[in-house]
Amino acid sequence: MNTQKSEKHTADEKVSNLTVAEAVSQFKDATSNIYDAVGSIGNATAAKAKVHIDDGKVRALELEERAEEALRAKPLITVGVAFAAGWLASYLLQRRN
Repeated sequence: MNTQKSEKHTADEKVSNLTVAEAVSQFKDATSNIYDAVGSIGNATAAKAKVHIDDGKVRALELEERAEEALRAKPLITVGVAFAAGWLASYLLQRRN
Protein backbone atom coordinates (compact mmCIF):
# COMPACT_ATOMS: atom_id res chain seq x y z
CA MET A 1 0.00 0.00 0.00
CA ASN A 2 2.94 2.26 0.68
CA THR A 3 4.19 1.71 -2.88
CA GLN A 4 0.86 2.87 -4.28
CA LYS A 5 1.17 6.13 -2.39
CA SER A 6 4.76 6.64 -3.53
CA GLU A 7 3.82 5.85 -7.17
CA LYS A 8 0.94 8.32 -6.97
CA HIS A 9 3.21 10.88 -5.35
CA THR A 10 5.79 10.39 -8.14
CA ALA A 11 3.11 10.75 -10.81
CA ASP A 12 1.82 13.92 -9.16
CA GLU A 13 5.35 15.33 -9.12
CA LYS A 14 5.74 14.60 -12.83
CA VAL A 15 2.47 16.38 -13.58
CA SER A 16 3.37 19.37 -11.45
CA ASN A 17 6.84 19.56 -13.01
CA LEU A 18 5.28 19.67 -16.47
CA THR A 19 5.38 23.23 -17.69
CA VAL A 20 2.72 24.87 -19.76
CA ALA A 21 5.08 25.06 -22.73
CA GLU A 22 5.74 21.33 -22.51
CA ALA A 23 2.03 20.62 -22.25
CA VAL A 24 1.34 22.76 -25.32
CA SER A 25 4.16 21.02 -27.17
CA GLN A 26 2.76 17.59 -26.29
CA PHE A 27 -0.71 18.72 -27.33
CA LYS A 28 0.62 19.93 -30.69
CA ASP A 29 2.40 16.61 -31.22
CA ALA A 30 -0.77 14.69 -30.40
CA THR A 31 -2.81 16.92 -32.72
CA SER A 32 -0.28 16.42 -35.49
CA ASN A 33 -0.50 12.66 -35.03
CA ILE A 34 -4.29 12.83 -35.23
CA TYR A 35 -4.14 14.85 -38.46
CA ASP A 36 -1.69 12.35 -39.93
CA ALA A 37 -3.95 9.44 -38.98
CA VAL A 38 -7.02 11.12 -40.46
CA GLY A 39 -5.07 11.92 -43.61
CA SER A 40 -4.00 8.30 -43.91
CA ILE A 41 -7.61 7.16 -43.53
CA GLY A 42 -8.68 9.65 -46.20
CA ASN A 43 -5.97 8.46 -48.59
CA ALA A 44 -6.90 4.82 -48.02
CA THR A 45 -10.57 5.60 -48.63
CA ALA A 46 -9.74 7.49 -51.82
CA ALA A 47 -7.65 4.57 -53.04
CA LYS A 48 -10.51 2.15 -52.36
CA ALA A 49 -12.95 4.44 -54.16
CA LYS A 50 -10.64 4.62 -57.18
CA VAL A 51 -10.45 0.82 -57.29
CA HIS A 52 -14.25 0.58 -57.18
CA ILE A 53 -14.59 3.19 -59.92
CA ASP A 54 -12.11 1.34 -62.11
CA ASP A 55 -13.97 -1.93 -61.49
CA GLY A 56 -17.24 -0.21 -62.39
CA LYS A 57 -15.78 1.10 -65.64
CA VAL A 58 -14.57 -2.36 -66.60
CA ARG A 59 -17.97 -3.85 -65.77
CA ALA A 60 -19.77 -1.16 -67.78
CA LEU A 61 -17.57 -1.84 -70.81
CA GLU A 62 -18.25 -5.57 -70.51
CA LEU A 63 -22.01 -4.96 -70.33
CA GLU A 64 -21.79 -2.62 -73.32
CA GLU A 65 -20.03 -5.30 -75.36
CA ARG A 66 -22.63 -7.91 -74.36
CA ALA A 67 -25.46 -5.56 -75.30
CA GLU A 68 -23.89 -4.85 -78.69
CA GLU A 69 -23.50 -8.59 -79.32
CA ALA A 70 -27.14 -9.18 -78.43
CA LEU A 71 -28.24 -6.35 -80.74
CA ARG A 72 -26.21 -7.74 -83.62
CA ALA A 73 -27.46 -11.27 -83.02
CA LYS A 74 -31.17 -10.31 -83.11
CA PRO A 75 -31.66 -7.01 -84.94
CA LEU A 76 -35.39 -7.49 -85.62
CA ILE A 77 -36.17 -8.06 -81.97
CA THR A 78 -34.15 -4.96 -81.13
CA VAL A 79 -36.13 -2.84 -83.57
CA GLY A 80 -39.40 -4.31 -82.26
CA VAL A 81 -38.52 -3.57 -78.64
CA ALA A 82 -37.43 -0.01 -79.55
CA PHE A 83 -40.69 0.56 -81.46
CA ALA A 84 -42.79 -0.80 -78.57
CA ALA A 85 -40.95 1.35 -76.02
CA GLY A 86 -41.40 4.47 -78.18
CA TRP A 87 -45.08 3.74 -78.73
CA LEU A 88 -45.65 3.17 -74.99
CA ALA A 89 -43.86 6.41 -74.06
CA SER A 90 -45.87 8.32 -76.67
CA TYR A 91 -49.15 6.81 -75.43
CA LEU A 92 -48.39 7.66 -71.80
CA LEU A 93 -47.37 11.21 -72.63
CA GLN A 94 -50.52 11.82 -74.70
CA ARG A 95 -52.73 10.54 -71.88
CA ARG A 96 -51.31 13.15 -69.53
CA ASN A 97 -52.36 16.03 -71.76
